[in-house]
Amino acid sequence: MSALKHAAVIAAARLVALLAAFGALAGCADVRRRATVSVEEYAAYRRFRVAPTLERKLARGYDYLAQNPGGAFRPEVAAWFFPSARAYVARHPDDRDALETFLGSVPSGPLADRAAERLVQLDILSRYRARQERAFDEHVARLEGRLEAADAGRRELVSGVSRWVRRIASIRSWGGRTSELDSDFIYAYRLTEPAARCDDESCEKTITVAYAVPEGKSQSDREAVYDVGLRLEKGGVGAAWLTGPELFTRLAEAVRVRSVSSSGPLERAEAIGQATQVLALALEPMLPTSRCAADAVSPVVLRRTCDGVDVRVISAIELSEEDRVVVEPVKRAP
Repeated sequence: MSALKHAAVIAAARLVALLAAFGALAGCADVRRRATVSVEEYAAYRRFRVAPTLERKLARGYDYLAQNPGGAFRPEVAAWFFPSARAYVARHPDDRDALETFLGSVPSGPLADRAAERLVQLDILSRYRARQERAFDEHVARLEGRLEAADAGRRELVSGVSRWVRRIASIRSWGGRTSELDSDFIYAYRLTEPAARCDDESCEKTITVAYAVPEGKSQSDREAVYDVGLRLEKGGVGAAWLTGPELFTRLAEAVRVRSVSSSGPLERAEAIGQATQVLALALEPMLPTSRCAADAVSPVVLRRTCDGVDVRVISAIELSEEDRVVVEPVKRAP
């Protein structure tokens, strides 16, 4: 063997020996460190080391650090725990389950505060989305709440219009005689005062509702008048409607429990929007938006078309016109 190869072999042997010595020293240091800690601390450290999931490891790391502020393994645990906890929270900003799991594992500290704040934000967002999804139920509840504070006249106006809209939207016996209408419709239309009046071309029932709304420091008396009509074609029912002067303004006053000026364009627009909500709620159970919504082109503000019926809510444009709800059978293509 050449002198050069011999020197290389000796150098390699010395390096192996040196590494072995360092390993032995490190092993001895680990043994000495174990020997100087309590059984409880080492058990907590071992639970951290062998935790099978990230969430469990975070929980065990938090427990070790909280229970052993001066622990022998604290540098190692802290070096893993804090970056991992920050990364976990950053990775799951919109995951409620993950954030709740994190808070269960790390119940205190700045990162726990951050996770808790984000959960509050998610809760607010969730409630907002739930309100959007439960718009029908919330509108009903809000409407009922307003009506509870209103007097009997305002209740009668809103509930009466809603009931009549539901009744005419429920007609399916198109072309049949009025005697073929639903028994509830016939009783309310012909046998309840004021009774409907009929001729060869139409039937009409006029309903008048007195109510009052706060205006300034006093209550102002109002009167809403609307007709419920049927168009007759060869003795059969061809269409139905509900119509009244400034009817949508009157409905908005009853719901809001305050005076609404019909001369102001903005107030009138808001009144139409409020009345549309009332009528949409009345129609929703039988003609749900998800299945029956149709395009509404001005002056139509709401339309439902399905199950053989076409319902249009139409706002008055001219002073000589009336707000109305028109119900007709869906016209079939020839």
